[in-house]
Amino acid sequence: MALQIVAATPGLWRDAQWTPEMPGVYAMVVGISRYAYFKGSETEAPDTFDMGQLASSAGTAAEIFEWLRDGFRCQGLPVVWCQLLLSPTAAEKTVLDGRGLTHYAPPTNGNLRNAIDMWTGNVPTTDTATGRSRTFFFYSGHGVQTNWFPLLLPSDYLDPAFGKPKLENCFGVTELLTWMDRNPVAEHLALIDACRNEFPPLASKGATANTSFPAAAPGGKAPRTAASLSSTSPNAVAYQSPKKTRTFFGEAVLEALRNGVVGGSDARLAFRELVDYVKPRINALLQEAQPGTALDQTARQRIDGDDTMVITEIVPPPAQTPAPSPLEGRRPVPATAARPPKVRAPDAAVLLEAAAARFDPGLSVREPIPLDVMRKDFDEIHRRFGHEHASYPWRDGMAMYGLSDRRPVEAGGIVHDVQRNDASTLVQVDLTLAPRMGGVLLVFEGKDLVQRERLAVALPTDRNGSVPIRLSLAFGGVLANDRPKLQKIEARLGPSAGNPHYRYVWELAQEAELGSLGHAFTRADPARLMQAAQDPKANGQTAAVAGMLLLQRAGLIGDVKDWTRNLVKWFPEVPDAAVLWAESLRMGIDYRTPDPFGVKAPINAMADALESLEISGIPFFADTLELAESLMRYTLRRLPPGPQRTRLEGTQQRLAQVFQSAMPSGQFIAVAGLPRPDWMGDRSGALSVDEMFTVLCRKQSSP
Repeated sequence: MALQIVAATPGLWRDAQWTPEMPGVYAMVVGISRYAYFKGSETEAPDTFDMGQLASSAGTAAEIFEWLRDGFRCQGLPVVWCQLLLSPTAAEKTVLDGRGLTHYAPPTNGNLRNAIDMWTGNVPTTDTATGRSRTFFFYSGHGVQTNWFPLLLPSDYLDPAFGKPKLENCFGVTELLTWMDRNPVAEHLALIDACRNEFPPLASKGATANTSFPAAAPGGKAPRTAASLSSTSPNAVAYQSPKKTRTFFGEAVLEALRNGVVGGSDARLAFRELVDYVKPRINALLQEAQPGTALDQTARQRIDGDDTMVITEIVPPPAQTPAPSPLEGRRPVPATAARPPKVRAPDAAVLLEAAAARFDPGLSVREPIPLDVMRKDFDEIHRRFGHEHASYPWRDGMAMYGLSDRRPVEAGGIVHDVQRNDASTLVQVDLTLAPRMGGVLLVFEGKDLVQRERLAVALPTDRNGSVPIRLSLAFGGVLANDRPKLQKIEARLGPSAGNPHYRYVWELAQEAELGSLGHAFTRADPARLMQAAQDPKANGQTAAVAGMLLLQRAGLIGDVKDWTRNLVKWFPEVPDAAVLWAESLRMGIDYRTPDPFGVKAPINAMADALESLEISGIPFFADTLELAESLMRYTLRRLPPGPQRTRLEGTQQRLAQVFQSAMPSGQFIAVAGLPRPDWMGDRSGALSVDEMFTVLCRKQSSP
């Protein structure tokens, strides 16, 4: 079998023997370097929102298509359908013409919608065909983010023919992933090569992309696997160089797809092996292109279902002696294709050192001071934070509230270390939160201080010990001459000098995020992670939760069996614990264990755990919130009609409202004052602190 041009349909390639319901791979590949109305175009829009042309996205997508057409191998899984949409630069077009690749459609808003309709409308639906099929989606081009939702931009974005720009004329990644998770085709894979930095024109409206993907009928068969890999993390940039013909993400992916990975167990490339290769390789390529750069780009994966999916089977280069190819007319992998040099995950300390280069070491202040004491002394604030735009928010605009009672917290913690650049536009703060139950809400507010008037992040606390937090704050203006305001907060568990549990989790998290996911998890000791919740000398309940979440991301939470149930018993005020227990039950069900962990009705127990979020509030960790949403879909597919199902559907709706109103903030979750979500009613102005508690499902406790 081989893909052939369908001349009557621009961009469509199909197997010559294709018929409806034919099993196989159904693909859609999109690459956009040239944007008709962005900066640098002869038809530039009146307002481009500072978005310009790209150098290598179309060329990268073209190579992905050629690999899919000529190099993909997976036993019993032929490629039978592909929609190809490209918008190349003049230089890229010359190269593509030289390779004979001219059959593609322009990826305009209208063409992309039609292609999505054709692609999703032609994937198999019968049980026999879906079990032997896969969908594949690749996009390289401009992307943005509005609150929680990453969006992909068509080549005619900002078309002035509509008058005011139709900012919603784009495509939602979350909608794609939801379609994948609910479509009965056995396997789904998406590779997204685009930025995810916030786009204020959309975020300030509370808007997202227009609907593009069909809704699945409720209660349908679930796929075996739905996996995605994004080139960067929320609120971050994906880089490419004008000197390179591929994006950094695309080059790393193509190396793995064509040559396999060093240390792979066999000739098959599994999804987790792809992730483990691509994440460190991106940063190695960045360093090769710009030695000593402080830039980093952290790819982010998501997988629902079976995590053993094989992406492709690696075919070695053919022998030098000519021989007929047995591969049904497909072009063989060229003999000149060499395996890349062995790439090891960069050491976490090296990567952290590179990230620290963003700050001026001569301006750092490493002198611990209680937060409430510092806030009363503006000279002390100014000494640490420098420029007034970074100092005033700490004196005039900061507040902290208990999440369990909504009351102000005065002595909330200690500031240990402040790092910043010369302009105080990037500031890093290491602090420890004082012991208390239930966590805190850290708030910055003020029209003149905060871009969206109010910005808050929910942070976990331990009952009996301090929790180290690293805050990253970004200041700037929307327009060139605007006074800088606080635009973004990111919060993560920080390094700890005094608590070995937090120090261990910090090292694992840095390795997993910046280096090799696989290396991090080979070092992860479940017993040591569990000990964090039980150590009377150095208690670390949040460290234990973070450790279990790391194991879950690696598909290893089954190694601790039902230990996550202890977290629910010991720390019922920590909503993440209930979600992790539900995940343990899911793994028990999927392993076909009868009555997993002695639970007679595991689906009902999962529903009970997830429904408890109505009382405890949404999870602290952004990854746990996304896991909860996935587990709710899993549970509702299996839960029969009745009162429990109705209650869980209500909880699912509450989570949907959170996704509309909140955003990932490093490891945790932030809420902005503007825009007001529609479900909050007709009031005007920024969300109040009380309304932010409502967004986070934190109820007012009884006096």
